Amino acid sequence: MPSIFDKINKIKLETQNKVLSFTLKDSLNVDYQNAFNKKHFGKGCSLDINAKAEEQIEKVKEKAFEIVNLYNKSTLAILDYISSRGYKVVRLSNAKKLLSFVEETPGFICEASGFKALYLNLISGSGFGFKSEPMFIIETTIQEITDFLHDFYLWLAMDMGLPGFDYKTHKLFIRYFVKGEDKLLKQIQIKQMLMLRQAVSRDKEAIEFVIAFDKLNRASKKVHKDSAAEQIFI
Repeated sequence: MPSIFDKINKIKLETQNKVLSFTLKDSLNVDYQNAFNKKHFGKGCSLDINAKAEEQIEKVKEKAFEIVNLYNKSTLAILDYISSRGYKVVRLSNAKKLLSFVEETPGFICEASGFKALYLNLISGSGFGFKSEPMFIIETTIQEITDFLHDFYLWLAMDMGLPGFDYKTHKLFIRYFVKGEDKLLKQIQIKQMLMLRQAVSRDKEAIEFVIAFDKLNRASKKVHKDSAAEQIFI
């Protein structure tokens, strides 16, 4: 029985290793870190930015489990739900090859602009335009639920308002974590670093969600199997 790590493709596994070692303290000076963690005040109350962000992240995780269970862990049913939310879902027999020309892989595709957006719009049947909306472009063969959940979580995080999915940030993410441009961190500005940090956090959360789901799913199957075995001997 392949483990969850066998089911997550090579690129995402390589990304995970970088994600887990990528920290702001390695890249930003102390003064800026203090500014980043500052408190905002209004109407006599203080709001910790990090605490608020963590609260929103937990809401996304809870919603993700809720949707997966509501639609009976069916990839096709969840894709129908995504489509009902107003997002384009396109199934192409050669999606992997077509998307490789713009450094993407089948699954959730972030917004884009310029030539990349034009290309995505054309192959997805979205018309002629130099700005594309977030969408799913997948192969005609539907993925198993575990393989699909990484992209599903990223889409849900974007849909629920978590940062890290704008075009410029996604370009940085591809350059550093997919193409392996390690020198990038020494070339970009602090603002870009923070943008990249958000994308990294979302990917890490998506991987953690897939792992958590797999553990719960295996535990659930074991309970069901044990219960069925008990029934035989009653």
